[in-house]
Amino acid sequence: MQHQIKLIPVSLAKEYAEEPLSWSLKLWGQGKSEFSADDWRNFYKNAMNSDYSKFNFDGSDQELLFMAIRTADGIDEVVASIALCDFDDFEEYRQFKPWIAAFIVREDLRGSGVGSAVLELMEEKILTYGVKHIYLWTEGEKNFYGKRGYQLIDQLHKPGRVIDLMQKDLGK
Repeated sequence: MQHQIKLIPVSLAKEYAEEPLSWSLKLWGQGKSEFSADDWRNFYKNAMNSDYSKFNFDGSDQELLFMAIRTADGIDEVVASIALCDFDDFEEYRQFKPWIAAFIVREDLRGSGVGSAVLELMEEKILTYGVKHIYLWTEGEKNFYGKRGYQLIDQLHKPGRVIDLMQKDLGK
């Protein structure tokens, strides 16, 4: 069985958006002061109308969301989603950009290597936009990103949560 994963802008893969949105809502949609369920829905809606031909380093509210589509035996399925954005949810980190954001892998595929493959594809895509340095934040996945070359640069302590700010130099 042959498997191939490709990243497709959500604007060209609208039929796949509902699944990763539901995964995101389940995992992150409630109980976070910086991003509500409505914010998630608006993020997906805005990303459907974004210009995927470029990344404007001086722009604002750029939300480039990609569906990770895997083709297996001629059948396409969404396995993850991942975004490139120029903003951060935390005011404390607004000076950093751009960001990998909204990265989620289908629950039954976590730990299978799909996440690593999607992250690598996204880094390749980011380079095509001329981005050489990328940021992300995570709760509890610091080791995953650390194994893939991301460096911890700060921690933000919120009630009951620790946010790890990480960066990676993509320049080759």
